[in-house]
Amino acid sequence: MRLGSIATGSDFFDRRTECDDIWRYLANDHVVVSGPRRLGKSSIVTRVREEADAKDLLVQYIDVEGIATSQQFVDLLTSHFPENYVARHLNALGAHAKRWLSLVKKVDIKVPGGGGAIEFQVGATTPWQTAARDLQKRLTDVPALIFIDEFSVFLEKLLKQDASEAESLLAWLRAWRIRPGIACRFLFTGSIGLNALLESYGLSAYFNDCVDYRVGPFKPHAARDMIMTFAGESDWAINDVSTNHLCNRVGWLSPYYLCLLLDQTMQAARDRIDETAPADTAKREIIQDDIDVAYERLISARSRFVHWEERLARTLSQTELMFAHRILTLLAKKAEGLTNRQLHARLAKIEPDAEKRASRTADALRKLTEEGYISPPDTGAQVRFLSFLLRDYWARNHV
Repeated sequence: MRLGSIATGSDFFDRRTECDDIWRYLANDHVVVSGPRRLGKSSIVTRVREEADAKDLLVQYIDVEGIATSQQFVDLLTSHFPENYVARHLNALGAHAKRWLSLVKKVDIKVPGGGGAIEFQVGATTPWQTAARDLQKRLTDVPALIFIDEFSVFLEKLLKQDASEAESLLAWLRAWRIRPGIACRFLFTGSIGLNALLESYGLSAYFNDCVDYRVGPFKPHAARDMIMTFAGESDWAINDVSTNHLCNRVGWLSPYYLCLLLDQTMQAARDRIDETAPADTAKREIIQDDIDVAYERLISARSRFVHWEERLARTLSQTELMFAHRILTLLAKKAEGLTNRQLHARLAKIEPDAEKRASRTADALRKLTEEGYISPPDTGAQVRFLSFLLRDYWARNHV
C-alpha cells in the first residue's frame, strides 16, 4: 500500500477500465488525462507506460514543469528522441509495434470544427521552429507514445511572458497532431487546469483535437475491495460495516485518502489492542472506533497536510494566497459548500470592487480546483471541498 507515491505492481489497484479507455482513445486520438490531485493519475499513466513498453512502442515520459520557453520545450523533446535512438527502434520493430501501425494508419485523427494542418508562417524561422520541424519530421511516422507531464504549468508560464509565442507553439503542436496517418501519439497529463487555462486565454481550439479523459474517484465497490485487500495483506480483518464506515468518513473516494485513513486506522487498532488485551490473545480486527480515532489523529496532525499549504504558497503571490485562504476558510465552515453568489457576498470585505472580485474569485477557484482542494461548481453553482479529511483539517487549523 503506497501513501502518496506512484502505485506500481500489486499496489496498483483497480483502474483497469481507465487504462483500457486510454488505450482505446489512443488508437484514434491524442489524449489529455486530467483530474484533481491525489486521484492516482500518475499511477494510471505509469501503468499505461509499462503496457506501452510491452507493445514495443517507443515510449518517453517528459516532465515540462521546470521549463518556460518554446525553445526549451522543443529541446527537451528532441533530447528524449535523438535521431540514432529513433532509427534503431524503427529498424527493430516487433510484431506488436507493427500491429499498432496497422491500427493507427487506418484512422484519421478526429478534428472537431474541421480545419487542416496549421503550418508556421512563411519566414517564421526562429531556432525553436526550425528544431520543431525537424522533430516532427523524425517522429510523425514512428509508433511512439509521447507522455507530456505538467504541460499546463509550463504553458501558463509561457503565456504570461509571451502569449504570441505560446499560441504559435500550440498551433504547431495541433498541426502535428492532426496530420493524416500520424503514427505517434501524445498523452498530456497534469491537472484539470489545462482546459481551464486554455479557455481563460481563448485558446481552447488549439486542443479540441484531443480527448479530455477525466479520472474520477474510485467506485464504492473498488474502494471497499481495496480497503479489505490492503488490510488483509497487513493481517488485519475488517468487516463490511467498518469498511463502509471508513469510506463514508473519507467521502470523496480518492485512493490516496482511503489508504491514508486505512494506514492510520491500523495504527489506532494496534494501539487499542496493546492497551486492552495481551498481544497473543487479541483478535486483529478493525472496528469503527479505530476509524474515528484515526480520523481525529489525521486532522489534528498538521504535518500530514501542511505540504498542501506549502504548494499553494509556492505558486501564488501573497495577495492571491490570502484570497485563496479566505475562500478555503469560508468553504470549510459549510459541509455542503457555498454557491458562487454566496462566495462573492462573503468576499466583499476583502475586495469591494465587484468586477475585480469576480475575476479574483474565478482565478482562485480555478487554482484551488486544479490543486485538488475543491470541486468545480456543480449544476447548482455549488462549490465544496472534495476531501472530508482536507476540509476538516482546514477547519481545525484555520477556522
